[in-house]
Amino acid sequence: MAANRWQGVTSGFLIGVGVGAALGVLFALKSGEETRDQISGSIKDGVDSIAAEGNKLSRRAQKTIANAKEHVKDVAEAGEHSFREAKAAVS
Repeated sequence: MAANRWQGVTSGFLIGVGVGAALGVLFALKSGEETRDQISGSIKDGVDSIAAEGNKLSRRAQKTIANAKEHVKDVAEAGEHSFREAKAAVS
């Protein structure tokens, strides 16, 4: 009895999948080639967007590093100047 029920459920599921696939093909708004082109275009746009953001972040990081180097250089010069002044005052 349970085996018949299982077979009925399985048969119904498979028939439903087949009918759904057939209806999907019949009522598809685009051909397979158009759908593939749309998908690949969307992926390409996403990759391009990620690359552009990566380039933007890279430029920002390079600018931040350059600013930090300049700041360290200024601080080192100020420290060196203060050291010379203190050494001259002691001598």
